[in-house]
Amino acid sequence: MKLLLDFSRFRQQLKYFRFAHRAFNRMSLLTAADELKLSKTAGTLYLLPTSAEIEEDEERICHHAILKADVRGSTTVTDELQEKGLNPASYFSTRFFNPINKILETYGANKVFIEGDAIILSFLEYEHTPQQWFSVARSCGYAKDMLKITGSNNRYSTQMGLPLLELGVGICYSEEAPRYLYDGDHSIMISGAIGLADRMSGCSWNLRAAIKKSLFNVDVLRIAEGESGKGEKGQHYLRYNVNGINIDDLAFSKLKKEIPLKSVRIKLNAKDYLFHVGQYPDVNGRKKDLVIREGKVGLWRDLEIHEDPDSDESYFEVVVNRKVLSLVLEATLHKQPENIE
Repeated sequence: MKLLLDFSRFRQQLKYFRFAHRAFNRMSLLTAADELKLSKTAGTLYLLPTSAEIEEDEERICHHAILKADVRGSTTVTDELQEKGLNPASYFSTRFFNPINKILETYGANKVFIEGDAIILSFLEYEHTPQQWFSVARSCGYAKDMLKITGSNNRYSTQMGLPLLELGVGICYSEEAPRYLYDGDHSIMISGAIGLADRMSGCSWNLRAAIKKSLFNVDVLRIAEGESGKGEKGQHYLRYNVNGINIDDLAFSKLKKEIPLKSVRIKLNAKDYLFHVGQYPDVNGRKKDLVIREGKVGLWRDLEIHEDPDSDESYFEVVVNRKVLSLVLEATLHKQPENIE
């Protein structure tokens, strides 16, 4: 009997040993500064400080929003400027990049990637500062100002006979922290929201030809079954985005948590539209208006645009048209607000 008990204890301790061996094989002790930085940024560093070494970590990211701006026509603009004997680098710096860089701090934006035809920014939310969790609202505000800068630049270009710039902006939200890789001291953000924002910022050439210029700048159509292109590279929708701001469903849901929204329906050009209106603070605490249009996803079939009465899918556009903004804000003031739940 004693032999059986001893053997059972041995087998139990052997299992504990093997379990501990597997667990410790997954751990490594880091001492190099570069390795500590990389592991901490990736969220895989576990600190075991003494009581005297414990500090509050206010830099732990918990959520983030991504803004992707598709800058179209930069190559054409560069070629035309060179033909006129002008310096494209000076033109873009003075008329575009310098102004958008100046407003980064106002909205708490961080550069992820900026090049001639692509601008990707992140808006981070930190664990210990929930009072500053306005990543979606501030990304919408930054996008509006970016389009104002582009519009001002285009008016100047029209007067001077210079080529025009066109933007398409997509905004996506992630409930998780981004991951980072490092190329030397340069950090590289890894986030699924980047790819989604890229799709939101895009514009279909088919829709450019089919949609006439109107009060709004964004439209979304579901590709019908059997249509060419459906399912290719995960594509199930066509998007029209010409100087517009398209935000995804998760971003809109987060926006409703960030700020109180009121809804109002307005008839414009004999058509009813649904808007959501609210105010948000920038980093400096200044209140700014934000108007979101909720549109119904249509259907793309036989190379034509169709309404889809059986669908309840919506898409969301940040309104930038000044006349529409004035009408919506005025209507909101004179209407009993309908709160969005």
